[in-house]
Amino acid sequence: MKQVRIFFWIFFLIAGCTQTDYDYRIENIILDCFYQHHKDSNIDIKNSIDKIENVLIKHNILEDKSGNSYIRIIEQIRDGNDSFINDLNLLNDIKSINYIPTSIFCSDTSYVSLLDSTSIANSKFKYVIGIFDSIRIKENISPTLIADEILEVFNAEDFENDYYRTIGLITFSNIVKMNDYRRGLAGKLSSMPKEEYVENKEKNTFVILINAEDKILVDGKPTKVFELNELVKSFLIETSDKVEIDLPLIGKQKISKGIIYMRNEKGTSYDFYITVLNELKKVYKDIRDEYSLKFFNDSFDELDKEKQEVIKNLVPQRIYLEE
Repeated sequence: MKQVRIFFWIFFLIAGCTQTDYDYRIENIILDCFYQHHKDSNIDIKNSIDKIENVLIKHNILEDKSGNSYIRIIEQIRDGNDSFINDLNLLNDIKSINYIPTSIFCSDTSYVSLLDSTSIANSKFKYVIGIFDSIRIKENISPTLIADEILEVFNAEDFENDYYRTIGLITFSNIVKMNDYRRGLAGKLSSMPKEEYVENKEKNTFVILINAEDKILVDGKPTKVFELNELVKSFLIETSDKVEIDLPLIGKQKISKGIIYMRNEKGTSYDFYITVLNELKKVYKDIRDEYSLKFFNDSFDELDKEKQEVIKNLVPQRIYLEE
């Protein structure tokens, strides 16, 4: 899955034009629905969005709250000047915000009923298909292409509207988070000794596929997210081959040679992709907790660094990702 897919799919839902008398009626209806959904869930989403904007201003990503400032970010991405996504201080500040959605959505029928076809036809949404077709024809969803397509139809005035402002802030923050997530996984995966798994590969590999419809297939069989924990745990503890190693504090122990091999089809949603990965990470966390209690009478998070390192070596997290 491409790092920028979230960028693409968020902006695939919106489009712009140059008329100056546009009233943003459709956008405002969707945004009101979005606000109400979070209000019903006791989430102050407006506060979260404001925090994102303040963080971006603090790190000089946004110069100010003007629409021109938003356009300048997109121009930087178009020109390949997107080094800000690697700023660890920026990342930490974004992570400190408790809740950041991945898109603006509206499923409330009382709002959806207001989105009649005539209104949509007269709105900026009629340009969506043109943007999508252009990107599809070019068969490229790189950040520079997407930014270029956006700049073809968006202007600074659009980002003065709260709908587009919110879309922009959600997009920028999730690009930074996704970049860090994939960079971290890549670092872990690159250190894995592949040669250990050449022998008896079928027995020691647990294959997961996420298809374009956000359905999970395990060795070709349909599987629910909640079923993964038990299946993966059984594979690591019972099915896979073991190798004996000598570990400090706990002596000789057998560890699994098993690896989790996960791939996704083009079209897999960001949210579901992360949900599955988090479930896999939870399996390792659960197993580490079990061994931590067994050997040290405490959960993994409560152990000191030396003991945590022992448990990590006893239960190494081995996940291969392929796009």
